[in-house]
Amino acid sequence: MVVSTKVIHFSIAILIGLYAGINISGLFHRGTTFAAFGPHSDSDEDNNRIRQQLEESQAQINHLKEEAQNLKNDHSSSLRKIDQLNELCSQVETKLRRNQKIDKSNDTSSSRLFSHKSSTNLHPFCQSILPHPTPTAMALWNEHLLKVLTASRIPNDRRFMFHDFTSQLLQIISPRLQRSVKTVPYDWRPVENALTVSWERYKYLQLPQKDRHAITINEKPRPLKILIMGGSLLVGTNCRMLMKELNFQFQLPKRECTWSYRVGQFLNAFFLGESKNREDLVQVTKVAMGGTNTATGSAIWKYDLVPEEARNPDIVINAYSTNDMHILTVLEAESSNTTLRDRTFEMMQGFVRQVLNTKRCTKNSYDEDTKNEPIPPLLLHMDDYIGNEQRKIWETTELAQGAQVLANYYGFVSMSYADTIREFVYGDTYEKWFSSEWWVKDKKKNTFMFERQIHPGMGMHISSIWVTAYNLLHLASTYCSMPTPHRTDNIEYEAGLWGLPGLKGEFKEPMGKPQPQPKGLPPELTKDLLLEDITSLWKQSATKDQQQQSNITLTCSDQNHKDSSSSQIKCPFSWVSGLSLQQNNITWIDEYFRHQSSTWEGWELSEDGDKIGFIPSVTSRASGKNSSQLMVLDFEYSQKIRSVTFFFMKSYGTKWINSELEAKIWSSNHQLLEERIMLGTHKKNTSEMYTEEIVFNKPADSGDRLQLEVKLIGGETFKIMGLAVCS
Repeated sequence: MVVSTKVIHFSIAILIGLYAGINISGLFHRGTTFAAFGPHSDSDEDNNRIRQQLEESQAQINHLKEEAQNLKNDHSSSLRKIDQLNELCSQVETKLRRNQKIDKSNDTSSSRLFSHKSSTNLHPFCQSILPHPTPTAMALWNEHLLKVLTASRIPNDRRFMFHDFTSQLLQIISPRLQRSVKTVPYDWRPVENALTVSWERYKYLQLPQKDRHAITINEKPRPLKILIMGGSLLVGTNCRMLMKELNFQFQLPKRECTWSYRVGQFLNAFFLGESKNREDLVQVTKVAMGGTNTATGSAIWKYDLVPEEARNPDIVINAYSTNDMHILTVLEAESSNTTLRDRTFEMMQGFVRQVLNTKRCTKNSYDEDTKNEPIPPLLLHMDDYIGNEQRKIWETTELAQGAQVLANYYGFVSMSYADTIREFVYGDTYEKWFSSEWWVKDKKKNTFMFERQIHPGMGMHISSIWVTAYNLLHLASTYCSMPTPHRTDNIEYEAGLWGLPGLKGEFKEPMGKPQPQPKGLPPELTKDLLLEDITSLWKQSATKDQQQQSNITLTCSDQNHKDSSSSQIKCPFSWVSGLSLQQNNITWIDEYFRHQSSTWEGWELSEDGDKIGFIPSVTSRASGKNSSQLMVLDFEYSQKIRSVTFFFMKSYGTKWINSELEAKIWSSNHQLLEERIMLGTHKKNTSEMYTEEIVFNKPADSGDRLQLEVKLIGGETFKIMGLAVCS
């Protein structure tokens, strides 16, 4: 017999009421009786009758109490059974999700039973964080808009003095964020990896502090690693001008004003709240230097010259757009007899192929078929160029056009801050919330002059937080809206996937069914690549990629799915000016080089023009003895060494005339392996960073001693801004 909860509660209430009423009436009756028939009464018969009535009442009360207790016990037992049944149902449902196979026959009842399960993403992030069904990115954004505003405050702005400015920006930007989404990836495994790392870290951070401290460092889930690479805009040029305009006095270093720094602060504050002593969910590293572009970024990536803690990132964001459209790139294109469009396209394609060809073992996968497959990081390209380096509107879009072509060809993620706010800039070129200040007042003539400026202010940096966060949210919500597993390279029909029925198989299948795409990257996209050749060329490169990947896959399996962050460092000796706070520390740089040196004559560190580098010392220049400007560095490592790469400045002016540097590399038996001469001047009125890679004809074996000799042989100055000794 099933008794409802309401009936049980009602019965208990009645019994307790009766119990209380009888007690009260009994006491009252007993009190009045004894008052009338107390010790002075001569009637023993009445006393006996009263005692009998009391005993009967007490017996009835005890019986009612026992009944009430039994009902309570039955109620508790029923609730426990309900909980047990709920838990059992949950376990059965989970088992059905993971293990149940759908009958390929066209059984409508089976289709109804499994249609929901077959269109559900079972990744724990999707199951635990996002609602079901998964809302759109815009719906999620609007739902948490106030939280977005709060998380956008940087720690140094304790009073949130930029509250009103940030609120106005957010109201303008939010409905336009969908315009920032340009492309999604072909391969969703890097997205899955990013969600997996985030989810494992998030679960760990929900543990009590005592439990977190009990976990060893090697067992702690690491933060999600995001690497953002860019030029002077990402350095923070012009970002703090608003501080001066509004007369805000709190301290704000330039590096903490940039959107790259703000993205890390935002993501951690949004998911974890604002706590000084918290461990981070996301670790964002910025690699940015003024006067550099995507070509420099490719060299940095190729040799893994990023700070140690940023190596093997889960997400890579190329934010060089503004510098790629800079006058330095324009002049570089002209000197190479090519167009700006072709030069930027060439640089971007080189960077994309470098990053996407970097396959690394992942922590784990929820798809058993892909668990040991190495994958590239998740690559995003940020188009933030809204400058006036070019005056013609069409020319300002050349880089964006190339980025879109490459994103659709290679299948990486493209996002655009510029397209999000373009209408406001074109509608009012005097505005400076989103773009640079172009119209500058000439006080003498009392007119406005249109001047070159490509570095926007703080409004751009704040808005770029949301463009980046929204695109990451869009990837997560899209991924979670798809069933698991979802492989874009698998085109074989699977009954039940996406809730579709089994095939009837009654008729012949049409000819010309597409085949799975070849593994690896497609051929390099050039003006000469022909449609009739692309398939064969792709298959040829796929064969090479599969041979390389088989070795990596074996390594991933041997490592028992461990993260590849402990893999061999590409460049055991590396320094590039401006890459990090450490690599801008004069003391650290000087000690780092002198520790390797056997000869050090006539070279010193200089911070001239905010660009740190080694130059001939003032004393040696005054003496005019170039022969004394000699640096000899000794290297010996437990891995093969295949190349040495110089990062150096080319400039202009009197002191740079005939500037020449000679580099020689000697083996341990004093045999000359390689030599190179680098020029420190060029025919442009700019100061730019260049790279010179010296690849050995025969790699130096592990344990071999190498000696690098650097000597000024022409002119009076030269600036070395980086050096990498690499495998």
